[in-house]
Formats: sequence, C-alpha cells, structure tokens
Amino acid sequence: SSGINAEQAVVSTQSTGAEFAKANFPATPLFDYARQVEKITTSKKPNLILNVDGCIATLFVDLLYQSGSFSVEEARDLIDIGCLNALFVAGRSLGFIGHYLDQKRLKQGLYRHPWDDIAYMTPGPGTGN
Repeated sequence: SSGINAEQAVVSTQSTGAEFAKANFPATPLFDYARQVEKITTSKKPNLILNVDGCIATLFVDLLYQSGSFSVEEARDLIDIGCLNALFVAGRSLGFIGHYLDQKRLKQGLYRHPWDDIAYMTPGPGTGN
C-alpha cells in the first residue's frame, strides 16, 4: 500500500493537471468551471469530487478549444465522434494489459467472476438466447 488514499490521489492529479494546464494552455475555462462545480458538490457531500477522469476530460476539451490548433467546428467534431471515449478506452485497455501481464508473471489465472452473478438477466449460457 502506498499510503495515499484515492481522494489524495485525485487532489494530486488535479494540482498537477491544473499546474500543467495553467503553464501550457492559453485558458482553461471548462476545467475552472468544473472546479467551481466541485466546490458546490463537495459542500453537499464530501466525496462528490472532480475525479481523475473528469480532470482529464475537462482539460482535454479545454486543450481542443483553447490551443489554437483546432477551429471550434473541428474541436466539436472531434468531441462528437468520440475522441474522448477513445482516449479512455485506450487507457483502460493498457490497464487491462497490465493486469493480464501481472497475473501471468505471478503465474495466476485471470479472475473470472461467477457466471450466475453476471447473467442474472439472461437465461444462461448454452440456452440459445
């Protein structure tokens, strides 16, 4: 255990992301707005924080709109076609590959969740449905 809880990791990511963006982006209006929303949500419930994915998403959108590399229409098109979803799929895929390689290194099989718990709304395997 690293001794850092998830909330501390998010705060660290926000700080690092904010510092990088403030130093390298012309402006960060969406990220700044998200941080203001976070102040409201955490006043209602302390765990309603802007998480790591939210930080990355808002900063990425700010980069698209504020960098000067894309027109507003190009930025909108990239968002509409799902480039942010692809970014997160790529990250999750790398994480899955890491888990797979770690399990192989440890000579353990991959975790298999019990089928009856997964298929609670289906007739089950081998029924043709």
